[in-house]
Amino acid sequence: MIEVQPVAIPLGAVVQGADLAAELDDATVASLRKALLDRKVLFFREQSLDPAAMVRLARHFGVPTPAHPVEPAVAGHPEVLALDSDEGARADVWHSDLTFQAEPPLGALLHAIDVPEVGGDTVWVDMAAAYDALSPTLQEFLAPLTASHSATKAGNYFAARDTKGGEDAAATAAAAPVHHPVVRVHPETGARTLFVNPLFTDKIGGLRRGESEAILDLIQRVATAPERQVRWRWRAGDVAFWDNRCTMHYALLDYGGARRRMERVAIEGDAPFGVGV
Repeated sequence: MIEVQPVAIPLGAVVQGADLAAELDDATVASLRKALLDRKVLFFREQSLDPAAMVRLARHFGVPTPAHPVEPAVAGHPEVLALDSDEGARADVWHSDLTFQAEPPLGALLHAIDVPEVGGDTVWVDMAAAYDALSPTLQEFLAPLTASHSATKAGNYFAARDTKGGEDAAATAAAAPVHHPVVRVHPETGARTLFVNPLFTDKIGGLRRGESEAILDLIQRVATAPERQVRWRWRAGDVAFWDNRCTMHYALLDYGGARRRMERVAIEGDAPFGVGV
């Protein structure tokens, strides 16, 4: 039987009693699903997972996606994203994963293989709590709005990681922006959550550029307030499992020349929908 221990009030929990490399029974999977919806980010210590085991684990919760539109997969495992600081991998911008896609991932599993002795933490924030922190007047104003999301907004963020001569990066950048509701309704819990992020969200529709930037800046300040964060200090073998539909995250780039090596599998999501849909 698993035990779920919260590590912060709004989100995050350590799960004990789960061997993620083993075949999980239906009751354990159901318990983990519930814990993910309740706590938004789950942490598991001392896990030993090879890439194949990561994919098997992800399949308990949905369909694994291809590793990434641009960045390299682990050899022989097209669903597993290789995140190695020695190869230029970094994630030091607040973001939700791949929101420039029409159906961004439901969530992702991240396995720590090599971690710095000091630094390299990851921070997540609760975007449902951020919505709840806004005034009712601002909530009502934002509810019908959509925002454009584009890989182009990320600039050259992926360029150092492109392994196919720029073809994938160029195709991704050239893709038309997608439009998602600013206030997303979580498809399983029904909670309202802010669904914008600095890396991929370009502009709120119907507003002037300056107005959009002011509101996005306000949302960002509210979302990243310390009381809506959980910060994880990695150990080798740790696994994090987060709900991409209602969180943002940021990997601290504060470990100098030390190596930070992770592997990630994302899970297919659905098209975000807003209030009144």
